[in-house]
Amino acid sequence: MAVSAMRKVRTHDRSRRVAGIVLTLPALLIMAATVLYPILWSLKISLYKSEGMMSSGSFVGFDNYAKVLQSSQFQSALWNTLGFVAATIIMELIIGFAVALVLNRSLPGTALFRVIFTLPLMIAPVVSGLQWRWLFADQYGVVNYVLGLVGIDGPLWMGSVWGARAAVLIANIWLATPFVILILLAAMSSLSEDLYEAARLDGANAVQIFHSITLPLLKPALLMILVVRLSDAFRVFDIVYILTQSGPGGATEVLSTYIYKNTFTGLHFGQGAAASFVVMLLIMLVSFGLFRILRPKEDRA
Repeated sequence: MAVSAMRKVRTHDRSRRVAGIVLTLPALLIMAATVLYPILWSLKISLYKSEGMMSSGSFVGFDNYAKVLQSSQFQSALWNTLGFVAATIIMELIIGFAVALVLNRSLPGTALFRVIFTLPLMIAPVVSGLQWRWLFADQYGVVNYVLGLVGIDGPLWMGSVWGARAAVLIANIWLATPFVILILLAAMSSLSEDLYEAARLDGANAVQIFHSITLPLLKPALLMILVVRLSDAFRVFDIVYILTQSGPGGATEVLSTYIYKNTFTGLHFGQGAAASFVVMLLIMLVSFGLFRILRPKEDRA
């Protein structure tokens, strides 16, 4: 009887595995056709000196990767991207936490403000870039007009290095911070109020409660935010291209605009593909590091 029962269990498990493979096979085939094949094709291009997008050209091995890494333009774009990623993530987390903590309270009008803060998520990055380009215009921009009302001479936003960088940063923070707010709000709503009541009874203040209870319990949400937003920030293109076209003098050149120009303007398809894989590897390494740092301790064993 025991042997017969074991056989039935094994047969049932085998049937479930086969059913799972059959049900997921169409999705796997679609993923292979739409994701895996383009990646492998781009990998092939990165190993060739391509004269055109569809022609292979001559095999050069990792020469394209060496040229990209040694390029001063790539190095400048890399440093600009790292600075942009660090600044935007830090600002998004600070603003996101502040807004989420306020909206998580049952105060009058919080429901309306939740709707307002989600509006940027409904706007395409290209449209957002166009509206911010109008807002930061030197002669008729709303930003300089408001600054003039309080006696401040507005800068030439797109004509100065730090003005252009600040404009790109502000536009991206406005566009991306609502995502951070929504994730934090969803995570905060699932936290038990009993923990906070016990901490208050023990005499803990607001800072201690946030540091010892709220922040540790929000680690999974923070991991999701950091992985998603870091990958998005490393791949930022629309805002930069619409606002500054990487100017002035390449001051806002990021990796995505470098790859675009090198590939479709310079027609260096092999180097463009190589730079894309360098960026992909960089994002993978950063994401892996975040998983190692922020994953729960019980999962590290």
